[in-house]
Amino acid sequence: MNTFSTTAADTAPRTARPMGSLLTAISLVIGPALIALALATLPDLWNGSLPDYHTIDTQHDQAMLSFNLAAASFPFMFGSVVALAIAARRSRRLAATGLACSFFGLTAMLANAMLSMPLVLMSGITDHTGLDRLATRLDSPPLVPLFLFPLYFVGAILLAIALWRSGTVSGWAALAIGVGGMFPVALLTGVGALALPIAAIRIAGSIPIIKRLLAARDT
Repeated sequence: MNTFSTTAADTAPRTARPMGSLLTAISLVIGPALIALALATLPDLWNGSLPDYHTIDTQHDQAMLSFNLAAASFPFMFGSVVALAIAARRSRRLAATGLACSFFGLTAMLANAMLSMPLVLMSGITDHTGLDRLATRLDSPPLVPLFLFPLYFVGAILLAIALWRSGTVSGWAALAIGVGGMFPVALLTGVGALALPIAAIRIAGSIPIIKRLLAARDT
């Protein structure tokens, strides 16, 4: 009994850190990959200020896939920015400011995605009178925080600088992480496919951090 208790007590602290390192490394890859796929598969649901009912009806499944990918991506995206901030903790102020901006930007991106969800649910409804009124309100929301999604790019730049100044990553990796924060560009331009190379660059810049996390897991 004593031997078993001692062994369990000795091994418990060693398993906590590796699991956290593995989950953090996964977030740095899965988060950008899922959000990129969500943006790349999102059809244009608008025709000016009104819903494009033809697209909503004919590409309903694709739109639902996009929203599901987006919903799945955000926990990993939040985890990834926390991981970057922790890795850059030697530049505490820059890392904290970058983390805050990233959180506000991600929250706004999530809110915008959920706000557009009713458009997908309009599929198959033939009476568009009330829907047009609803869509006009969705297209011009009075909530100022919804327009804060570009802060994600600002946060990525600040985190990249913090990582470089703290000596955590080299210059090229910091640049890649900064460029990898340009997901809002895909939103603003409506060209979702831009998110795919942006995600690839972000993941490439995160590789040195992922290697450190996996090395810590093996120790």
